[in-house]
Amino acid sequence: MCCRREGFSFLLVLLAFLVLYALTAGPSMKRHSLAAHFVYLAESFLSGRLALLHVPSPPYDLTCFAGRWYVPFPPLPALLFMPLVAVFGLRVSDVALSVVVGALDVALFYLVLKRLTPDDEKRRIWLCAALGAGTPLWYCAAFGSVWYTAHVVAVACLCLYMLENLGRNRPFWAGFWLGMGFLARAPVILAFPLALAKGLLKSERRGDRLRFLLLLGAGMMPALVGQAVYNQARFGNPLEFGYRWINSPASLLARQERWGQFSLHFLPENLYTLLLRLPLFSLAPLHIEPDPWGMGLVFTCPVLLLCLNSPRRDMKWWETKAGLWLSIALVSIPSLLYFNTGSYQFGYRFALDWLPLGLALLAISADRRLSRWEKPLIIVGIVMHLWGVLWMYPNFNGQPWHVWYVSVFKHLLR
Repeated sequence: MCCRREGFSFLLVLLAFLVLYALTAGPSMKRHSLAAHFVYLAESFLSGRLALLHVPSPPYDLTCFAGRWYVPFPPLPALLFMPLVAVFGLRVSDVALSVVVGALDVALFYLVLKRLTPDDEKRRIWLCAALGAGTPLWYCAAFGSVWYTAHVVAVACLCLYMLENLGRNRPFWAGFWLGMGFLARAPVILAFPLALAKGLLKSERRGDRLRFLLLLGAGMMPALVGQAVYNQARFGNPLEFGYRWINSPASLLARQERWGQFSLHFLPENLYTLLLRLPLFSLAPLHIEPDPWGMGLVFTCPVLLLCLNSPRRDMKWWETKAGLWLSIALVSIPSLLYFNTGSYQFGYRFALDWLPLGLALLAISADRRLSRWEKPLIIVGIVMHLWGVLWMYPNFNGQPWHVWYVSVFKHLLR
């Protein structure tokens, strides 16, 4: 009976966010996003090529090397598109797949929370709402594109990794899902401390610890070796992703050329964007709008502040908390040193590399019931991201959201 109830709740969460993301995507559900690079890469893979057969226009954030165009980003989303492209060709909408995987992200996170708070259904629903509608996952799932779809796929891998850690914690499969996350968003692989905390700290024998480490590494190995071979075949270097030749705005390329792709020089700006960056204000005339270079999580996802709340007095979750905090810290490092804050976005989308870990930490750091602050802060995050979705909508669908839905409503009344 319990499994049936859990399965029903999983499907209910999946359906709810499938509807939300599909309604948000609107007309994009039937077409390509602004940067459907993974669809074109899937076509190339099916043809036995690593360079693009057809180059999307404009070739933004593609890499030109030796006269050929490549997608520099890790290839897992393109691998997922391959069966669809094999059947439907380039007509496949990357937005539609992003919507489906995004809804699956939230449903998988529900199962993660089931492991952490088995007796608190209300908290699970609220925290699912926080992830699905109170973080950049909302617009990443609904609008697709090469950057956002990568985040959506990475969140699914991260949730599957957490499910393994909090369940049977088989090191090979934990490593496997970390590796898959790496093939969507490279920083995700740095979430390994959670596996170590759940595995090594509970092992009393040195042989068991060594076996755990070897199996965890073996699980990661297919993804790491696969990416290295992929890089070698494209650029002649297993560690070269191709970002140094990426077709990006001159201002960003100048930053990368002067200080490199990763540098301590970018840390203050990225840390400010992660935490405190404000919307853009104008007094004459009075106007406020989101900063497209990002805004701080203090304003866009304030419920995360409750992770700093005093922990539960019992020691049941201490190793999980330690693993989550260390994982969040390590996964954050590449983005905090990166030459770009995330470009066009609402909030700070790079945080999606660790946000499921942060919300899981919240589930075991606060009181056993929803605090008086938890609901209001989650609602603030949802309202903020609703503002973000409405602000971003014209750039992805070519018209304000209400124009599209009014036209649909009029069509239905005919």
